[in-house]
Amino acid sequence: MNDFKGARWYKCDLHLHTTASRCFQDREVTAQQWVDKAIEQGLDCVAVTDHNSANGIEAIQEIAKNTNLTIFPGVEITCDTSKVHLLVLFDPTKTNTDVRDFLIRCDIDEANFGNQDAKTNKSIIEIADMALKYGAIIIPAHIDEFNGLEAIGNQILQEFYSREDINAVQIVHKAFYEKEYSNATIGSVVPSLNDFYNNPTPAIDEATAKKWYNTVKLSKESDLALLTFSDNPHEPKNSIHGLNGIGSRFTYIKMDETPSLEGLRQAFLLPSHRIVNDFVDATSTTNKPEFWIKSITITNTTLTGTVPFKIGFNPQLNTIIGGRGSGKSSILRFIRGVFNRTSNLENFADLVKEHNSFYKTNEVKGTESVGVFNDVSTIEVEFVRKDFLYRVIASEIVSSVNQTIEINKLVDGNWEKIEEEEFLNFLEFEQYSQKQIFEISKDHNALLDRVDLNVEEIGQLKDKRKVAKENFLKSCITIRTHQVSLKSRLKLKTDIEDLKKKLETLDKAGIKELMAEKKSFAEEEKLLNDYKEQIQVLVNQLEGLKTEFDIEQPDETGFSESNREELKIILTEVKEALSTKATEYEALITSISQIKTDLETKLTSSQWKQAYTTALTNYDVKKAELEAEGVENIDQYEAITKEIETKEEELVALDIIKEKERLELVERAKYQEEFIQLSKDITVKRKAFIDENVTDGKIRVKIKPFRSQTSFELQVRKIIGKDTSFEEDFKKLKELCFQGNVEQKIEEVKKVFRKNYFDDNADVVGGHFKNAVKGITDAGMDELELFMPEDEVVVEYKPENAVTFKSLSTASAGQRTTAILTFLLSFGTIPLILDQPEDDLDNRLVYDLIVDRLKIAKRSRQIIVVTHNANIPVNGDAEYIISMDSESQHTSVLHSGTVEIEEIKKEICDVMEGSEKAFKMRSDRYKLV
Repeated sequence: MNDFKGARWYKCDLHLHTTASRCFQDREVTAQQWVDKAIEQGLDCVAVTDHNSANGIEAIQEIAKNTNLTIFPGVEITCDTSKVHLLVLFDPTKTNTDVRDFLIRCDIDEANFGNQDAKTNKSIIEIADMALKYGAIIIPAHIDEFNGLEAIGNQILQEFYSREDINAVQIVHKAFYEKEYSNATIGSVVPSLNDFYNNPTPAIDEATAKKWYNTVKLSKESDLALLTFSDNPHEPKNSIHGLNGIGSRFTYIKMDETPSLEGLRQAFLLPSHRIVNDFVDATSTTNKPEFWIKSITITNTTLTGTVPFKIGFNPQLNTIIGGRGSGKSSILRFIRGVFNRTSNLENFADLVKEHNSFYKTNEVKGTESVGVFNDVSTIEVEFVRKDFLYRVIASEIVSSVNQTIEINKLVDGNWEKIEEEEFLNFLEFEQYSQKQIFEISKDHNALLDRVDLNVEEIGQLKDKRKVAKENFLKSCITIRTHQVSLKSRLKLKTDIEDLKKKLETLDKAGIKELMAEKKSFAEEEKLLNDYKEQIQVLVNQLEGLKTEFDIEQPDETGFSESNREELKIILTEVKEALSTKATEYEALITSISQIKTDLETKLTSSQWKQAYTTALTNYDVKKAELEAEGVENIDQYEAITKEIETKEEELVALDIIKEKERLELVERAKYQEEFIQLSKDITVKRKAFIDENVTDGKIRVKIKPFRSQTSFELQVRKIIGKDTSFEEDFKKLKELCFQGNVEQKIEEVKKVFRKNYFDDNADVVGGHFKNAVKGITDAGMDELELFMPEDEVVVEYKPENAVTFKSLSTASAGQRTTAILTFLLSFGTIPLILDQPEDDLDNRLVYDLIVDRLKIAKRSRQIIVVTHNANIPVNGDAEYIISMDSESQHTSVLHSGTVEIEEIKKEICDVMEGSEKAFKMRSDRYKLV
C-alpha cells in the first residue's frame, strides 16, 4: 500500500544501457522490451546511461510515459586518458537533447555516440564542473573495477570526493564494502575477483585489488552514498550489455512522491537513512510499520470551516510546521479526541481542561468562545493496520466521551462496518506534549508503562500475574469461609468430651446394663405391638368389605313377560346363596378378631411379660437409688449417646473442612509465590529491554527491582483508603521496607499491619494510623498479603564533555526533557505523536540527540511532530513536511511535501529560520568563526 504522502523507497537501477551502446549484445531488443523488463524486475526508477550517447533516451521515455517507471536521462561518459567512467544523470523532465548538448560541450563527437572507447579529453574535475552547470549529478561508475577511479592519484581522488556535488559512487564488490583490508590481507580477495571476471588476461593481482579497494575505502571515509547498480550485463561474468541484466543489481533510494534529480541529491546527502544497496537486507529498512495513521479529514468546525480539511501522513516522520495561530497543534488535538486518548493526561489538570474546552460543542461563555464542533461536524481518521485500510468516523460530537464512533474496514473496494466497539482499543498510539515529557522526567516510574507497552512478553506476564492474583484472592475468600465454619470446632470437641464424661458416670453406677435390658424389652414389645396392629388393620379392611355383599338385583320389568318367571327363580337362588356367604364372611371377621385377642392374652401371661416387668422394676429401683444419691438425667442416657453420635459426625465434617483449609493454604502460598515470581520475570524482561534498546551514550536507565517508594505509598494508601496524611507513618514504613532487601523487608511491613489489625497493637506506626489499619476490609488485608512495590526506574544523564553520569534530578529542564525524549524515541513500533517537544531544548541538544534519535526511530514507527525547530524536519530528514497557513481565516495547508521541493525549502527558511536573508546572513557570519 504505497498510497501515502511524502517520501518513500524506490527500487532503482541507475546504470543501464540500451542498444544505443554499441557493446549491447542483442541489437534487436526494442524499447518496449527494455521497459517491460525493468517493470518485470520491480524497478521504480531507472537511468538510461549509454556509453557516450544520448540516442537511446527518447524511445525509452516515450514507451515508459504511461507506466509508473521513472526514467532519468543520463550518460556514462569516458574521461581523459585514464578512461574513467562517470555516470551523469539529469532530471526526469529533461530529454535526450539536454544530454546530447552536454556531450557536445564535453567534446564527444556525435559520430562516436555509443562507442565505449570514445572519450572526452576533459578530466573528471572538468566534467563534474560541466555537469554542475547543466544541473546534472555525477556518480562515479563502478569505482572498484575496470574504468573506475583507481587510475586517479590519491590526492586528486580525495579532492574529487570532497566536492559538494560529489555525494555518491557506484561500487561493485561486496568484499570491499563489508571488510577492511591491509596490504597484508588484500591478497585474500584476489581469487574471488578473478573468478568474478571469468579469469581475465592478464589476471587481477594484489596491486590492482589494492587500488580498487582504496577507492571504496576513501568513499566510506568521505561518507559518500555507496550505490549498487547492474550495468545490465548480457550474462554473468560478461561485460557485454544485454536485456537480461536489467535490475540484477539495484539500490533502494528514498525520494518524494515524484522522483527527481533533487530527490536523488537529497538522498545522497543522507546515505545512512535514504540509501540501501543490495549488499544489505533491505526488508527491515524499507518496510512500513504495521500500524500507521494515513490521514485525517475534518468537516464543519469553527477552525476548518465547511469545506472538508484533509491532511495525509507518511508512515515514517511527519513534521507539521507553521507560524503561531496556524492550527498545527489543533490537528493533534483532533486525533486525541477521536480516539479519546486522554488517559495519559490524568495528572495534568490544565491539559485536560484545555483539551475538554477544545474538543466539545461550540458555545460562548461570557466573552470567550469554547469548543469547535456543531451538529454536523465530523472527523474521519484513516489508518493502516497490517496492510488493511480502516477508518474511524466521529460524529454527533459533544466531547471525547460523548460522540458517535463508526469503524469501517476496506474489503475488496467496499467499506464494511466493524461492530466490535473494543476494536478501537487495538489502535494504539502514544501522544505527548512538551509539558508531559517534562513531568515524566520528574516521575521516572511513568516510563515503566512505556517499556511494558513495547514488550509483548511483559503483557503476557502481567496477564498471568493478574490470574495468579485473582486465584490468590479467591483462595483467601475460601480460606475465610472455612475458618468461619471451623470456629465451632473447639466448642464441639469440648461438648463431646463433657457428654462422654456424663455417660462414664452413669456407666459406673451400673445403670447401663439395666437400661440396655429395658431397651431390649422395649424393642421386642414394639415388634409385637406392630404385629398386633397389622392384624387389626386386616380386620378393619375386612369390615370395610361387608357392604359389598349387598348387591342389588336387576329390575324384573326389564325382562320380557315370556322369560320373566324363569329368570326371577334363578335370581332368587343367587340372592339366597349370597346371603349365606355374607353370614360366613361375618363369622370370618369375628374369628380373626378373636385371634388378636388370644394373642394379647397369651402375651400377658407369658414368661416374657414377667421378665419385662421385672426389668422395668429393677430399672425404676436403681433409678430411685441413683437419684437419691444426686445423679441426674438418668433417663437422658440414650439421648446423650445420640447427641454424642451427632456431634461426632459434625466433627468429622469439620475435620474434612480443616483438611480443605490446609490444602487451600498450600494453594494460596503457591499463588503468592507465582505472583512474586512473575513480578521478578517482568523485572528481568524490563531490564533486558532497557539494555537492548537504550544504548545512547548520553543517558543511562536502570531498573531497580521492587524499589519504587512512590508505588509503595500509592498501593498502601489505596488499601487503607487514605489519599493524604500520615506522612510520618509512611516515612517509617518506607525506612522499614527499603533499608535492605525489599523482598525480605516487605514481610516485616506486612507483620506491622497484621499486628495492628489483629492484636490492637500500634507498633511502628502511630495510633491514628492504627485506626486506619483497623478499618481495612478483609479483602484489603488479602491485597496486603500479596502487596509488592513496583520496580523503580532510575534515569541518569551525561552532561556535555562530562565523563560520569549524573542523576536526572540535578539536570536543567532542557536536559531532563532531552533525556526523557531520547528514551521515548529509543524503541516502539506504534505511532508516536509529539507536540512541540523541543520547547525546553536549545538547538545543540535538538541536533546532537533528538534528530539522530528521530532518524533511527522512524525506521520502525510512524512519528508525527508539531515543531518550530528547523533541525527536526531538515536534519531529521522528514519524509513529509506539512506547512500550515498562518494567514488563512480557517485552518489550511499552505505547502506540503519533502525538503527537496522548492516551496518547502522556502517555507522552512521563512518560518523557522526567520527568512532566507536572515539565514544567509547567519551563515556568512558563521564562516568567520
